[in-house]
Amino acid sequence: MLLTIDIGNTLIDFGLWDNDELSFVYKTRTKPLRSLDEYRSVLELFVMTKHLEEVEIDRAIISSVVPPLSPIFKTIVSSLFGVKAKILGPRLKSGLAIKTDNPQEVGADLVADAVGAISKYGSNLFIADLGTANKFIYIDENSAFGGCAIAPGLAIGANSLSKDTAALPEVNLLAPDHVIGKNTHDSMNSGIIFSNVYAIEGFANAFEKEVGRPLKRILTGGNSIYVKKNLPGFEYEENLLLLGLKEIDKRNNKK
Repeated sequence: MLLTIDIGNTLIDFGLWDNDELSFVYKTRTKPLRSLDEYRSVLELFVMTKHLEEVEIDRAIISSVVPPLSPIFKTIVSSLFGVKAKILGPRLKSGLAIKTDNPQEVGADLVADAVGAISKYGSNLFIADLGTANKFIYIDENSAFGGCAIAPGLAIGANSLSKDTAALPEVNLLAPDHVIGKNTHDSMNSGIIFSNVYAIEGFANAFEKEVGRPLKRILTGGNSIYVKKNLPGFEYEENLLLLGLKEIDKRNNKK
C-alpha cells in the first residue's frame, strides 16, 4: 500500500492508498516546533486509529511546504515502516509541464494539485485550493501548469480581522444564511466567507477571460468546506492533492 503525506502550513494530511482506492485519511495540526518523537507519535496514532498494524505499507511519498518537516517525516516513515519515502521536488518526475518564468519555484502543493486534477479532468482547468493561502491554478489546453494567483486564506483574514481591531471578537467560521448580518458574529462571518466566495468566482471569471475559453472549475483544500455550498459551479475534490501524490508515485515506481 502507498502512504501519501501532505505537509501544509496549517494541516498535515495522511492518506493510505490500496492501488487506486483511498482507504483511509487522517489529519493533524502542523506544529513546526514539535520534535521528531512527537510527530512519530502522531503517525503511530494514525496507524492505531485506523487499525493499520497489519497493513503492509511498501511505498510513501511526501509533499511539503514546510521544508524543515520533510526530513523529519522521511525519518519517521523509514523507522515505522522500513520504507524510503519520496519527497516531491525538482528531482522527482511529476510528468507535469510547467509554463512559468521559473518552474523551480512552483510549490510541491501546486504541482500535486495540478497532477491530481489533470488525472481526473484533463485540461482547461481552474483549481481553487483554499488552505493557509488561497491558490488559484490554471491548467491550459495541453494539460500544462499555466500559472497561478496566490492570496491570503480564510483563516488569515479572520485572524487579522479580530487581532487588528479593538472591538471585533474571534469567530468560528460558519457561512451565514444571509449576506446582510444582523449581529456581529454573522456580520463578520458574512464578510469573511462571502468575500472569499466572490473572490474565487471573480478569479475564475478573470482566468477564463484572460485565456479566452471556459474552464472546468475545481475546489479543494482544507478551508473549502466553508464555501463549497456557495460555489455550486465547482467540483469539490476533498483529497485532490493526495490523488496527485498517488499519480506521481506511479510515475516514479520502478516496480
